[in-house]
Amino acid sequence: MKDENFNDKQMQEENKNREIMHRIKESAEKEKIPESLNPDNLDDLLEQGERSKNKSGKWRAAAADYAFRYRKAAAAAACVILVIAAVNFMPLMDFSTKSDDKAMSAQSMDTSSEQAAGEAGTEETSASEAGAEKKESGETAKADEAEAGKKPADKEEKEVNSAEGYISGSSYEELYEQIYTETEKAQEAWEQKIQADTRDSGGRLESSADAKSDETANEMAAAEDSAAGGSGGTAGMKSEYSSTNVRTEGVDEGDIVKTDGSYIYTLTPSGILRIVSADGGDLSVTGQISLEDLTDSIQEMYVDGNTLCVVTSGYDSGLRWQGDETYMVDSREFIRLYTYDITDKSKITLKGTVEQDGGYYSTRKVGNYVYLLSQFYPAYKEETDAAEPRFYVPSVNSELLDSSDVLYPAIPQRESGQLVISSVNLKDPDKIQESKSLIGASGRCYVSKESIYIFGEDYTGEEMRTRIVRFSYKDGEIQARAAGEVNGSINDTFSMDEYDGCLRVVATRYKDGWWGGSMSNSLYVLDDKLKMLGKVEDLAKGEQIYSARFMGNTGYFVTYRQVDPLFSVDLTDPADPKVLGELKVTGFSEYLHFYGENKLLGIGWETDPDTGERKGLKLSMFDISNPAEVKEIDKMVLKNVEFCQAMEDYKTILIDPEENILGFPMGVYDKTTYDLQGYYGVFTYNPEQGFQKLLYQSMSKWMNVSGYGYMELSEVRSVYIGDTFYLCSSKGISAFDRKEEYKNCGNLEW
Repeated sequence: MKDENFNDKQMQEENKNREIMHRIKESAEKEKIPESLNPDNLDDLLEQGERSKNKSGKWRAAAADYAFRYRKAAAAAACVILVIAAVNFMPLMDFSTKSDDKAMSAQSMDTSSEQAAGEAGTEETSASEAGAEKKESGETAKADEAEAGKKPADKEEKEVNSAEGYISGSSYEELYEQIYTETEKAQEAWEQKIQADTRDSGGRLESSADAKSDETANEMAAAEDSAAGGSGGTAGMKSEYSSTNVRTEGVDEGDIVKTDGSYIYTLTPSGILRIVSADGGDLSVTGQISLEDLTDSIQEMYVDGNTLCVVTSGYDSGLRWQGDETYMVDSREFIRLYTYDITDKSKITLKGTVEQDGGYYSTRKVGNYVYLLSQFYPAYKEETDAAEPRFYVPSVNSELLDSSDVLYPAIPQRESGQLVISSVNLKDPDKIQESKSLIGASGRCYVSKESIYIFGEDYTGEEMRTRIVRFSYKDGEIQARAAGEVNGSINDTFSMDEYDGCLRVVATRYKDGWWGGSMSNSLYVLDDKLKMLGKVEDLAKGEQIYSARFMGNTGYFVTYRQVDPLFSVDLTDPADPKVLGELKVTGFSEYLHFYGENKLLGIGWETDPDTGERKGLKLSMFDISNPAEVKEIDKMVLKNVEFCQAMEDYKTILIDPEENILGFPMGVYDKTTYDLQGYYGVFTYNPEQGFQKLLYQSMSKWMNVSGYGYMELSEVRSVYIGDTFYLCSSKGISAFDRKEEYKNCGNLEW
């Protein structure tokens, strides 16, 4: 156990040489609408409107405002890890009809968007479900049996229950009715309920659920998911170079820095794509293109052999005649996928482009397919009507989705936004292979090797529950397969895990209403149709989940309150779970990652056990060889550290247990100016010496940048190729020799 302290004198010396804090500027080209809109100029105006685009998309990986990131507990602080062992669940309850026990709410952590739920040991699911088809009278039409081409003749034959309630549209008019009329009714019913509840509770009930729901969705959209177990990369075997730390092993995620072992690929917010030859400390730019002319906002990229993909987002607008010498400015958000041939690294050639409506949400790559997820919002009701579906139904590659590819909830929700999912075969990079859109989905997603899960909170009942919809996506074929719900609120995508045909979920419930009252936690196991197989409830009462990690039949969960033990729960008999042991540890982990055999790494915060005040960044190593007796066998506390991007974006973490290397950016606030000073730390671990520091690199010195802010820090990535470690940012790359105690051996700036 050890404490590390950043050198205060070094910090003061840096402050003397630092300039005024670098201000982050959002680049935008505002649409200029002419003062005079007479018909003689209409053609020119329309042409101009088609060409004009705004850079309204935001640079991904922006962290939450750091000024609000540093919480202090009201009393003593500690950490709880719940060890769920041998989860071979048997059915506990038949959930074929809606449970009387409503799902309950929980406050989604503002610091949890980059926590991790492991996917190590994930096996392929062999379940195959039938598509949606018309049921005999009296049967339930289920969303997990939805097939776009087969829809009931009339709505009465689409009988569903609330846990399975998603219906494939039969016409645009039907979708219009659902998006506008039914949504308005649901909103009115909600407002009436809030008013009634407020009166009944004497005004004590907070009516901020809407804002909290939107805040939670926005927080989780940027960062969804957690890092994969094992190496943290996309490959299942040891490699001589690192890969992006991803949520699910075998499911790649886009990032702003990639490597293939010979080259480093970097993508800057300004739209510069560079291919850098990396031979030890010898760095040189081999190929470069500028994406500035695209006017899109850069999000991320993928590299696979001689194919490179860039994901962007953007906003464009045009003019629409309204009559009576009146025009309306139509605008839309979109995401695009640009696919390049990089066989000749010095000549980057565009192969194809696709786009779909909606703002950037997330992307994934599996095999030769890229999956695009965007958030589409329909026009206001006053601006459209049923005869103009292009204003309330998303388009892909300028073609409107068929009504049968749009699913809506059978029980209307207040949310009219849609989550759009499309697949692109990189062998045919200018075409969309398949698309689906889900009305009422503004939550989060978890992508396993077999399924895409869309989930979000539902506030329409007496208490909150979480709705889950599962899509299969094998070989680019996207099909809705199942829908269900669980009680409570799912902290983040790390709290879900698919294994052996089942979905394991951990959620927090508040017994006395939304974000208040007596908290408790539950573990649910759902089958491939999202039917309940088993559950364990009332875990860690008075606490809420901060992070989770699954490995095979074992799950680990971190909860936090004042003083908490570390629980070990044996679920060999799912009907009779037993608490095997407990261990009290201070602080809490916000990111978990399996670190070699029988080891679990935690990254979080150390706290004062009496006041709850944060004392610094904490690295913990847990021995999980015996799930009944988990032990914290080592820890390192980095005093003065107050900001760590690892908890905000897991892709900023370089982690490879086989190489025994861990690296991530972090920051210290100047006590006088409150400016954030950026550092990058590299660590290793061994049982005899515990955690060891390999490198503390000052980002402001290295990059010669004054006022290094959290946005700049969020752009820092690291990779290794053989015995060389590389630090990459939007300003350049520095190389360090791993065999020479991380001695700087090369630099390339631009």
